[in-house]
This record gives sequence, structure tokens and C-alpha cells, in this order.
Amino acid sequence: MREIFVEKCNKEQSLLKYVLEIYPNLKYSVLQKALRNKDIRVNDKKISKDCLVRVGDKVNIYIHDYLLFDYPQNLEYVYIDENILAVYKPQGLLSNIEQYKDEESVEYKSVKIGGAEPTLESLVKNDYKEAIICHRLDRNTAGIVLFALNNEAYDQLLNGFKNKCIKKEYIAYVSNAKFKCKNEVLENYILKDKKTGYSSIYQKCVKNSQKIITEYNVLSANLKKDYAILNILIPTGKTHQIRAQMKAINHHIIGDSKYGINDVNKKFRVYKQLLFAYKYSFSFEKNSRLHYLNNIIISLDDKKYMKKLGD
Repeated sequence: MREIFVEKCNKEQSLLKYVLEIYPNLKYSVLQKALRNKDIRVNDKKISKDCLVRVGDKVNIYIHDYLLFDYPQNLEYVYIDENILAVYKPQGLLSNIEQYKDEESVEYKSVKIGGAEPTLESLVKNDYKEAIICHRLDRNTAGIVLFALNNEAYDQLLNGFKNKCIKKEYIAYVSNAKFKCKNEVLENYILKDKKTGYSSIYQKCVKNSQKIITEYNVLSANLKKDYAILNILIPTGKTHQIRAQMKAINHHIIGDSKYGINDVNKKFRVYKQLLFAYKYSFSFEKNSRLHYLNNIIISLDDKKYMKKLGD
């Protein structure tokens, strides 16, 4: 059950509209069913149809979190052994609590939605209490996230990312199907605005910027519908690196509301970025506890990331 208090609305506002603003991933049909079943209360009164709410009204919502936040009831574990696990993170789900800090304060966000928002980390820990998240993906980027199952494996994975022993590959759908080069390695600088969370790309080093390397390979290009599918590697792995870099070369990620093009997103009716962390390979040193992973490639079923656009 979630308990929220109405704030920052007009003098009167539709209950349905307000709840959907607070929980944007909640499906309208699920909310309507909850009303029919009297699973929503306003000021402790059961509600069976839409009504008007005012600032200060208390709303109790008896809808499971997996429906409120639109995440799967059962996580999909791509790989598990005694040291690590790899799990699929769907679009819309936060990797961990740290991502709150990129949007609003943890405290305010929690009050607004009636408690802590479920994250991939919290859901994995329900299944594996010892699991430690080792990196993260943006909220609306889907794909594989790695967890350690013991402290030594955690240290090895962190060092692996730092020393480029872990190769992470992405599939991206981008606008503008015409490329000068089918393969290219881009070396630029990225600077994140701490106030807005927006990252900008520079060709030369500017104050507080960080060097980034982005390598892409055009897998296919649909000239008629004007989009392309890329395989992308990022040895540096900075926040929003792929999304900002693709914008800088005029090949915006389709569905990206922050760095993309609204008209393109509307054209393809896609509103979450089509960016997927789909494959990991490893090159640990022989004395590493995780050296055995060098013989393993962890990857998603291509059904998870192959999309038809413009049909």
C-alpha cells in the first residue's frame, strides 16, 4: 500500500490524472480496475470512480508495486555462478537508490510517491541478500547489470571496469541513416551540469570535463525510414555518454526524451530510448578470481532488443 498526499495541483484535480502523474508507468487500465475494486481511498473513504482531489487530501493506493512502477514480478537472471550474477534491467526501472540524486532528493521523492521506489538492486536483494551492484544503467536504458556475490568478486569487478577488463556492448537505434563511416572511434570530452543533470560533448578539454571514447559500428541502415542500428562500445563509460555523444554527431537515440528529437520519437511512437546493454565479455588476469569468465560471453536473447520501427 502507498500513501500519498496531494500537493502542487490546481484547486481541484481529477484523482486519476493526479495518480498517473505520480506514477507515470502505471497503466490506465490497471488504475481503472483498482477503482472498480475499491482499492483506492481518499481521506479514508473507499472510491469506486474518478473524483476531484484537493491539496492536502490523503490518498491510499492498494496496488502492487510491480504494477505501480511497471516492473516484472520475476527478474530475469541471465547468468549466475558462485561469484557474480547478471540480471536484465527493463526500461523504467532505476538501477539503485543513487539514481534518485540525479533527479530529486531522495527524501522528497520518497514522500512524493509514498515510500522508497523499487530499484533493480532492491529487487535482486530480495532474491540474493548478499548481492552487491557493481555499476548502473540509466532508468530508461534496458539491459544487463552485473552484481557481485561476495566482497572479493566485487573488488575484482570494480577493478575490471576500471582497467578495461570488462567489455560492455550496446545496441542502439538512432535517427539519420546516412553515415560517413560505418565504423568510427570518437574521442571527445564530456561535461555534466550538476544542476540539470545534462551532459555536453566537447571536442577539446574544458574545465572539469572528462575524456571519453565511443566506438560504433553500423549494423544496418534503413534509408527509407531513416534510422540505423548500431553496435556501440564505450571503454570510458561516463554518465549519459552514448546518448550525449550520439546527439553530438547528429544520430540521436530514438525514444530519448532528453537528448533525442521529439518529432522523431513521435514519428516512431517510441518514448523511451532504444538503447540496450546486451553483451559482456571479459579479459581478467590469470591470478584473478574471475579469470574463468574470460571463456564466457554473457548476452541477451536478441528478442529483447530487436525492434521493428515505422510499421
